[in-house]
Amino acid sequence: MNIRRRTLAIAAAVIGAVALLLALAVFLVRQQAEAAVYVGLAVAVAGFLGAMLLGRDWLVRASQGRQARYGLNALLGVGAMLGIVALVNLAAFNNPASVDLTEDRQFSLAPETIAALQTLDSDVRLIGFYTQEGYAARDAVRPLLQKYQEAGDGSVSVEYIDPREQPLLAQEYGVTRDSVVVAMGPTSEVTPFASEQEITGAIIRLAHPGSRTVYFLTGHGERELQASDESGYDQARQALESKNYTVEDLSLLIAPQVPEDALAVVVAGAVEPLTAAEVDALADYMDAGGGLIVLSDPGPLPPESQAPDPLESYLASRWGIELRDDLIVDLSSSMPFAAIAASYAEHPATDRLQNLATYFPNSRSLAVAPSADGTSRTELVLTGTNSWGETDLDALTESNSAFPDDGIDVGGPLAVAATAQDSGASARVVVIGDSDFGANADFYGLGNGDLLTNSIDWAAGQDSLISLTPKETTQRFVTPPSREVLVLVFLLGVVAIPTLFLVLGVVTWLGRRSRA
Repeated sequence: MNIRRRTLAIAAAVIGAVALLLALAVFLVRQQAEAAVYVGLAVAVAGFLGAMLLGRDWLVRASQGRQARYGLNALLGVGAMLGIVALVNLAAFNNPASVDLTEDRQFSLAPETIAALQTLDSDVRLIGFYTQEGYAARDAVRPLLQKYQEAGDGSVSVEYIDPREQPLLAQEYGVTRDSVVVAMGPTSEVTPFASEQEITGAIIRLAHPGSRTVYFLTGHGERELQASDESGYDQARQALESKNYTVEDLSLLIAPQVPEDALAVVVAGAVEPLTAAEVDALADYMDAGGGLIVLSDPGPLPPESQAPDPLESYLASRWGIELRDDLIVDLSSSMPFAAIAASYAEHPATDRLQNLATYFPNSRSLAVAPSADGTSRTELVLTGTNSWGETDLDALTESNSAFPDDGIDVGGPLAVAATAQDSGASARVVVIGDSDFGANADFYGLGNGDLLTNSIDWAAGQDSLISLTPKETTQRFVTPPSREVLVLVFLLGVVAIPTLFLVLGVVTWLGRRSRA
């Protein structure tokens, strides 16, 4: 082959390789096969064919030598390896699987979400409406939607639509910007913020249509549902509304009758006692199979002349749950006056909290009678043995220290929360000796929000809607090393170790030279 033909063959091969690389780059950037990709592939094929034709004499000679045999063996080996890699990738593509190794399971669906998907009666469509400018957001949410599809086991489908290409469909679903639509049968819901909490909440709302009203009692200094300060219950309200509850205030002082649509009534941190008429209204509601959640904070001992609290008397006489006049001191806690849950009972409200602690900033203990007379009672949350119920609250306030008094203070473990259920009327009661744990300041602390929403779910008879409250990410911070440590690392890594290898090399060279 003369010099001119060899030069042309090399040039054709280079042009083919450059065209192939450019076509691959365009495809990777644009994520679709455009005209430029096809042109590049055509130029690459033409270049390689031209190189083969112009260099055919060299190819014939090369194929007859020993190097050709070695080259052919190497080519076959590379081809076999590529074939194995392709088969492995094909098997992985057809059988996708992933492992989440993050500390907070940030890339795994919550057990509550998986349980909700397993109880679906209808297929769910997750439709991502994203414009071309929103492809980054689409790619970010794609792994999450893929998890839903895998966990749905055929009942969940995922698709992506450009609302500009199908504006009528976007209008039908009410899409106004890039978002994910959850559709189930003829109904659908738009989730502008495509998080697991929003998507699962939409699935549950669509799967359980109808009115779900939970009333929070007012008129006695209870926690405010709309308040966003630390003592308010705004986050609890939002968590309940995200689960398709209608949350409203209720004043039995104005109309002493619980509305018929009430699934549950919550008494959250009443400062003043309820009247006898209000308690009678709650008793009538419970006799009809209602749900009651009482969150009662510790307070100063009432004077002996003061009449007993009607609500506490009702809970003790009818449901066998007595609210003690004490303050739990827990030495197992870093803050002794904040009780820590040491154990949970086997109960729907706590089954999914077994590996998640809860704490109660200021709590009183409960005395729970054994189950009897058609009423089952459960000590839901217990503190550890290194705790007691301090009854001398005045001395505690003055000295800010306390010691258990034998024969007066009850030692741990102490019940912080308890439940009772009437098997006949199907009425359910949850009593917790603290309301601070569910306030905005502590709602997302550990499992506090889960315990509150789970308790309301159980009392309302909505066991299938157990908590979907979000989990916060654990923050990790790297403390930079001191100046002395940095100098030590520099001396070891840059000076000492290279010098050691240099010395060993010189010694080895001198030894070999002397022996020679």
